[in-house]
Amino acid sequence: MESLFQDAVAPFTRFIEAHAHWAGPVVFAICFLESLALVSAIIPATVLLIGIGSLATAGVLDLLTLSAWGAIGAGLGFWASYEGGKRYARQIEALPWLARRPELLAKGHGFFERWGAMAVFVGRFVGPARVVVPMMAGTMGVEGRRFHLANWASAVVWAPLLLAPTTIAAKLTAWLESLPPELRTTVSLSIIVAIVLGLRALRRRG
Repeated sequence: MESLFQDAVAPFTRFIEAHAHWAGPVVFAICFLESLALVSAIIPATVLLIGIGSLATAGVLDLLTLSAWGAIGAGLGFWASYEGGKRYARQIEALPWLARRPELLAKGHGFFERWGAMAVFVGRFVGPARVVVPMMAGTMGVEGRRFHLANWASAVVWAPLLLAPTTIAAKLTAWLESLPPELRTTVSLSIIVAIVLGLRALRRRG
């Protein structure tokens, strides 16, 4: 499986390596399209981003720069989908492509009924939900400030995790291990508590 993956992305990765100045804009475009309602269903973003991320892991590209490009693209993609949902809800839902897949809309509605505004944050990390969640946020009248909070917060986390998950995990682990044992436990618990409280706050506001 790993060899198939490498063979599939090798030409794309070689192109990016040879044209490193295009890496940021390409990541932006991929993340934008992957975060654009409906369009994301046909974009193999995960494979492409991991391929580019492997160049960052190897030191060929800068992960922080790529993550910034990706986060901006992802945030704008969700934002465009949200605005489209607000303005063209009926026209979008009547599209033949979507009419043949009512389960996508059903999943989006169900997601919001369960999570409220927090669905925007959570939906970023769930492939099937990402196809319709930002659009549903617009059609269901999620307040703009809450939407943007969840949108941009999730984009900042999602982009680097998709580009180089193992590298980020390794760096975080190494950083935690460099701390004194008593401080290491405190920091780890603080991170967990902050994540839980943040998610609960988003859900209550939704």
